[in-house]
Amino acid sequence: MITILILAFFLFQCVMAAESNESIDAAGRVTVTNVNLDPSVLMTGDVGLLTFTIENTGNSNVVITDAHLISKDIVVLNSDVYSSSRTIGAGTSMDFTFTILADQPENIYYPTFYINYRDAGSLRYNVPVRVEEPQVAVSISNIPEVFSKGVTSKISLMIGNAKSVNMTGITIIPVGDGIKVNRTSAFIGNLPAHSEKAIQFEITPETESELKFDIRYTCGMNAHETTYSIPVSLGADKQAADPVINNVEITSGSSGVTISGDVSNAGISDAYGVIVALESATDDSGNPNQKYVIGTITSGDYSSFELTVPQNLKSIPLVVQYKDQSGNQFSKTVNLDNDQAGGGVFSSEMSGAPGGGFPTGGSPPSGFNQASGATGTSGSNRGGVNPMNPLSGMGSGMNSLPVMEIIYGIIIVIVIVVAWIIWKKKGGGRKINNSSK
Repeated sequence: MITILILAFFLFQCVMAAESNESIDAAGRVTVTNVNLDPSVLMTGDVGLLTFTIENTGNSNVVITDAHLISKDIVVLNSDVYSSSRTIGAGTSMDFTFTILADQPENIYYPTFYINYRDAGSLRYNVPVRVEEPQVAVSISNIPEVFSKGVTSKISLMIGNAKSVNMTGITIIPVGDGIKVNRTSAFIGNLPAHSEKAIQFEITPETESELKFDIRYTCGMNAHETTYSIPVSLGADKQAADPVINNVEITSGSSGVTISGDVSNAGISDAYGVIVALESATDDSGNPNQKYVIGTITSGDYSSFELTVPQNLKSIPLVVQYKDQSGNQFSKTVNLDNDQAGGGVFSSEMSGAPGGGFPTGGSPPSGFNQASGATGTSGSNRGGVNPMNPLSGMGSGMNSLPVMEIIYGIIIVIVIVVAWIIWKKKGGGRKINNSSK
């Protein structure tokens, strides 16, 4: 009897050992086939989903008692979600998803995925998780040194993604007290890793302030926001156009007073759409015969004008209207007296732009008569020289040079030189020898 019990015990041990070996072999057929992190790179403070896919490539079912994600750096928000037992069938796969919080500084961390089997120990798998500091690269181009009150300036905002993860839903919102912007917000959309996009804004300041750009975007399920600011200081644009009326001639006639002169651009930039008009004729309903359209005057150049105004005006207010490259409208007003004469450079007031008249703390041009507002001797001086251009006596710029007369003169000189050379070769220029034998 004892012998039978001993044999039964040894038989039971053999059966159990065989089953244990089969369980270990079956568990060895379970492997991690895929790992997915969404988003693929986490920003500090981001929440992500880390999913492990396991597959049973064997022919037997495997019982899993529990599964965990363990890390001393990454916080697992649902660490007990897979504490109950489950079975993965032969030839099937199963997903384990953990919610993690990356509250660490920029680095690469390695949390460990554990699976415990009922009959065959456990499976361990380490996975890298990359964490980066949240950052958007922002730069602004075409910022003027100073802004001008009421003048629109175009600036370009460049958004760059220097990180390893896609940014989505990017929205830019400009904010600033006393600043008008042509759009309340700008939507860029998606910005792939290591790329950039530009967006333009038109800024019109009324007071000195600070312009802020609130930049909002998402990475995966995480929303981010950053702010970029620029100071808006008001002042005179040092590179603006500066039309100046000079070389004025006033002539009285039966039909009225004729005013002729030059408009010189003493500024750094070109002046566009230049119009000289009597003040009462500046609007659309004004007398068209009291307006003179010049067009564009480039920096350092000038153009002439001529107007006829009523004789009963003792003070003649002339307005110079012009635009900058952005289409902003400016104007200068020059007051002339009927007895003022040529060669004058007249002080003025300008609206819509900085500057106008003489520089602050400066002095009038040499020879300027403070009483009459004219330079030099009173009287007609249209034949004089424009202070901005020594060719003013010949018309507007280089286009009025007497080209044909110069060519004719050169041809005549060439003919004379050729005739003289021929005469010399024929001996006409030899001296006569009067010596006798």
